[in-house]
Amino acid sequence: MKPVDPLAEMGDEPDVPLLCDELSRCNWEMGTHIERIEDTRYCRWPGQSSDGKKWARNLRGQGEKAFPWDGASDTRPFMADELVNSMVDLTSTSFWRGLLKVAPVDLQDLDVSGTATTLIHWAVYNRLFNSLVNEVELLGQYVFTYGWAALHICWTQEMGLRKQTLSIEQIQQMAQEAPEGSIIRDLPQLIENPEAHDQVIELLTGVFPHLTRKRARKAVKQLASTGACDFPLPIIQKNEPTVTALVPYDDFCFPPETTDLQTARVVFWRRRLNEVDFRAEARVNGWDQDWVEAVIQTPNQESGFPRVVAAGLQDTVWDRQNMLEVVWAYTKTLDDDDIPAIYCTVFSPQVQDKFGSHELLDYGHGEYPFVVFRAEKIHRKIVETRGIPEITRTWQQELKVQRDSIYDYTSINTLPPLQVPKGRAGSITLAPAAQLPVLRPGEISFLQPPAREPGIAFQLIEQIEVQADRYFGRPTEKVFPVLTQMRQQRLVSTWLHGWTLAFRQVLALTIQYLSPEEMMRITGSQIPIDQSAPSFDITLTFDVRELSSDLATEKLKAISQFVLPLDSAGVVDRAKLVKLALRAVDPSMADELVMESGPARQKLFDETNEDMSLMFVGNPPRLRENDPAAQARLGFAQQILQSNPKYKTALATDPVFQQSMEDYQKNLQFSVQQQQNAMTGRLGVAGQNPMQVQPSAPAAAA
Repeated sequence: MKPVDPLAEMGDEPDVPLLCDELSRCNWEMGTHIERIEDTRYCRWPGQSSDGKKWARNLRGQGEKAFPWDGASDTRPFMADELVNSMVDLTSTSFWRGLLKVAPVDLQDLDVSGTATTLIHWAVYNRLFNSLVNEVELLGQYVFTYGWAALHICWTQEMGLRKQTLSIEQIQQMAQEAPEGSIIRDLPQLIENPEAHDQVIELLTGVFPHLTRKRARKAVKQLASTGACDFPLPIIQKNEPTVTALVPYDDFCFPPETTDLQTARVVFWRRRLNEVDFRAEARVNGWDQDWVEAVIQTPNQESGFPRVVAAGLQDTVWDRQNMLEVVWAYTKTLDDDDIPAIYCTVFSPQVQDKFGSHELLDYGHGEYPFVVFRAEKIHRKIVETRGIPEITRTWQQELKVQRDSIYDYTSINTLPPLQVPKGRAGSITLAPAAQLPVLRPGEISFLQPPAREPGIAFQLIEQIEVQADRYFGRPTEKVFPVLTQMRQQRLVSTWLHGWTLAFRQVLALTIQYLSPEEMMRITGSQIPIDQSAPSFDITLTFDVRELSSDLATEKLKAISQFVLPLDSAGVVDRAKLVKLALRAVDPSMADELVMESGPARQKLFDETNEDMSLMFVGNPPRLRENDPAAQARLGFAQQILQSNPKYKTALATDPVFQQSMEDYQKNLQFSVQQQQNAMTGRLGVAGQNPMQVQPSAPAAAA
């Protein structure tokens, strides 16, 4: 059956006019909406002056007067801007302090989950780190300003050139190693023969496809005259994931009825490129050359809303000067078997009879390479989401009115209007210590200002600020801490869920585009990951209560004093507990200090083995004060003694070794007893030490 939606049947040949119509529909009348949002956040309105006052000369209407008078207050209360930055602070902190974990979906992936964890940490905190420093904050600014924004996730491969030197000796070696009958065996003689240089050029361009005939001819002449030549060799300079924050409607858009981005009929990613970058990308991506030349002729043309930014208070700048508009359209189409597939079409709305490329998106995760973040969820439709400026517009206006009234009240009380005879008007100069000549006493006097105190204005300002703090969950003395915690946690959880979806795509692309050898070099694991169907769940979590260092300290005290003493079965993973405790104290320190449980156990075993070896050759025992790992060391010491017959013999015949072992074990047992005494002091009775679990030696050491 033929699809009803024309986009669904757009297969090998794209319909560029249809895509342009869809792009216009997605951007319909959004310019006014975006401009109103930005005007609210950045406190922009007509007639502004750099001195923060109202002047009739700046007003647009002829003869229009400033209210209430020329030079009255025109303050800019950046309430929405402050709230946006507060939310960005919260979400950025939660991102960098969040706990990133990988878990397998299927049991068969259990063995490689550790490898996947190392791989995603390499991708996020190594390859993506520098870009994330900018993109995390930019994404937060976009989300809380406009209500939603998108993140583009892709895999970037960039080629570069490296100088390659080829000598006649290397060519002779190649000729000797070539099989019988190969033309390579005759290559040294062909180079020496000027009449055969065209044949040598064909050979070089065949071996090095990137080499032009002009550059190959130069290389052959160098070989013939000097015995060596050099030419550029392409190498991969960048082979890594990339994430980019996108502005709604300007950089990224989709049909307004969309409720889930991954089910959208089409999504558009728009970029503006200068001619140099445009030609460079066209060459790398193999775009149609006729289309490229046609787009070059369309600078300064724009299909979206006109993007004008404020350069000053009255002047504006068109920020698309000399730029070329290029759009990537991602559409879901059906093949002959009704199997959905995603096609990517590169086109320009200014050139509708051609396109740059149209190809099947080969990303293994099978999704649009975008994730949408929302500031709130009040409707299933993504676009029905409000940003902070839209919510606080009237509050900010109320705040401005009250602040202006305070300023104007102070001005009129500091210097009230004068009452003067009509004939004297305009001849009075007011200044400190100025002398005012009068004809009759009392003919000049100040007008009594209105009997109004600014106290009410201050109260209204306070109420507006408290209302905003309560609405957005900012922690102040006027907002209940429980309310702040609930609203901040909801916000943070939604924010981190978006990054979870993004990192799932990052991991899928990393597994898809890195070779098994590269993955083994990065992770150090010999267990390969199935590149055809990797299945891992990624979680990024953060508890907003960790923002309070006092609360985190109290939690750790409660665990150590009340939970651990009751853990007689040893169900608490103490290694993870120590890691979480270090994260609460200092997240960056935790990354540097904490080892995984396997390496930590191996390190403890190696230290105990070294202690035994030193005592065996006559050195005194290494004594430790209040060693928290004393019980584990005792267990390892017993295992080492039982597995080494030389230690058994020395323990029976060598009094020095016997005495050293006795002192060593007494020292460790004393540490264990101290831990038991501390537990008895907390509980009032002697309980089983939860550390009394005999450790097993690491597999390699055993």
